[in-house]
Amino acid sequence: MTSFFTAGHDLAQSIRNKELSAGELVDLFSARIAAVNPQINAVIDLDVERAQKKAGQIDAMIARDGPDTLGPLAGVPMTIKDAFEVEGLTCESGVPDYAGHRATRDAVVVQRLQAAGAIIMGKTNTPYLCADIQSFNRLHGTTNNPWNLAHTPGGSSGGSAAALATGMTPLEFGSDIGGSIRTPAHFCGLFGHKPSFGLVPYRGHVPPPHGALSAPEMSVVGPLARNTTDLSLLLQVTMGPTAPMTSAYQLAIQGPRAQTPSDLRIGLWQNDPFCRVSSEIVAGIEKAAEQLAAQGARIIDIKPPFAMADHHEVYSFMLNAGMAAFAKSTARAGPSYIDWLKMAERRAGYAEDWARLFEEVDVVFCPITPRTAIPHTQDPDFQGRKMVVDGQERAYSDQLIWAGVPTLCGLPATAVPLGRASDGLPFGMQIIAPAYEDWTAIKVAQMLEELGFGFVAPPDFAQ
Repeated sequence: MTSFFTAGHDLAQSIRNKELSAGELVDLFSARIAAVNPQINAVIDLDVERAQKKAGQIDAMIARDGPDTLGPLAGVPMTIKDAFEVEGLTCESGVPDYAGHRATRDAVVVQRLQAAGAIIMGKTNTPYLCADIQSFNRLHGTTNNPWNLAHTPGGSSGGSAAALATGMTPLEFGSDIGGSIRTPAHFCGLFGHKPSFGLVPYRGHVPPPHGALSAPEMSVVGPLARNTTDLSLLLQVTMGPTAPMTSAYQLAIQGPRAQTPSDLRIGLWQNDPFCRVSSEIVAGIEKAAEQLAAQGARIIDIKPPFAMADHHEVYSFMLNAGMAAFAKSTARAGPSYIDWLKMAERRAGYAEDWARLFEEVDVVFCPITPRTAIPHTQDPDFQGRKMVVDGQERAYSDQLIWAGVPTLCGLPATAVPLGRASDGLPFGMQIIAPAYEDWTAIKVAQMLEELGFGFVAPPDFAQ
């Protein structure tokens, strides 16, 4: 029986089998949005008429030509982060100056999702310019975490995660430079994947401004899902080069290093003096590793060949430089090119350090943020915000430190749900894999899913 939480790939199969119509699914999810969104405030734009028109076309094609002529997502409706341009729908990214803006083109990711048959029916909330660990803005207000409405679902893909976790959509797509896919997945109990840098085309994402041809330093776009099969499918249909590269070569990234736990070497980096993590998250990461070890995996307690503080210094510099380039105004002048080159050289050295580490291990297990989802904290003084971890007050910005670990050198990282903490909120971890070995990270996430680490619907929204 189809429910709001039926996997996206299963919905697609039901449409191919003519057990469901695409039009019925549009009705199902639009009704779910109408019922649930007033409490969550995740979906900020919805065009049911447009979605029904597309669904009717797909249903007619199936009746006329059969299902084999359609893509793997044919007839599956979905929402997408408001940062992606979708022709005819809003694309404001929480920016008052963009209020009322309607996209006149589709982002490359949107083109590829629609080519696979997906029906983009609505947009989900972000913070201003996708630049926060929460999802609120002056245009569309605050998005709430379905596990506790007083807490954030994360940012900047917080609307994406909240919609997905409450069954308002079966699939979502986000973006990540400071944990913006992984943190919402961690806060809402979902799977999410930050791809290797450049693996999935960025064009059509805002920021940078509408119509820009370049992308912020280190930023990527990638999928969120309630299971690893959907996560893999979304990555598969969106990754790969764009013109003119497509006329010169095809993409074929390496398959997973390990097919079973017995072939797997896990590097365990569950805590660090530079950014201490909640004891419950540490215990959860260790438990996940131990369960794979019981299936034959080898656990290696690693000490990265660099100091986390030094690594984070370079990440912070690159993050701030990249974000400042697209900000409307800055409080201070940006870094000089000479300074940027010096930091780029340090980053290249860290990339070599990571490559050597991945000769000893296949993946690294580590936290995403130091704690579960924080309460809504909207002090305009970003630097003055605080959070509490195991009873100790900490800087709000500490939530970026673990997120930056794979981001600096463009490594893929998959967020995996691990369970619930004593505060009742879900938490997860990230699985980091070598550059462009995205399938390794996702395969290990699948191994954990098969052991019972997976999505659970928030109790108040399970029906």
